[in-house]
Amino acid sequence: MIIDRIEEQERYYALHPDMEQAFAFLAEAPDLDAGRYELENGLFATVSEGDTCPIGPVNLESHKKYIDLQYCIAGGERMAWAHIQELNRVCSDPEHDNYFYTGTSTSVSIRPGMFYIMFPSDGHKSGCHHEFQKHYRKVVVKIPVEKE
Repeated sequence: MIIDRIEEQERYYALHPDMEQAFAFLAEAPDLDAGRYELENGLFATVSEGDTCPIGPVNLESHKKYIDLQYCIAGGERMAWAHIQELNRVCSDPEHDNYFYTGTSTSVSIRPGMFYIMFPSDGHKSGCHHEFQKHYRKVVVKIPVEKE
């Protein structure tokens, strides 16, 4: 897992051949309507907005086929994280590349201008809050781990 500010994006381009393309899409995202966007090289993105839900005991998810690059455009959220080796898998949906877990996690505040990168070993839950509900606008870029 990586958490940083968008101004620091260049230091992460070397993590994956398509990381720079993923970050380039983030620059366009604030002006785009909510929805799914197909990008080159098997990447796709979703621009969304909504209201956070209580963090409470959360089920975390992970993905084997994609790296998530999540960017907060407006509002804010709490994001829960734990390494999947420290969690208990409760169910799987391989067709949609979703694996769900329970267990203890750490939460972090994500504010506008911040991004986080989740790798296949990162269990995560986004769009949460501790005390007060917030409205957020964000983009998630899915970066294939391997080329098909």
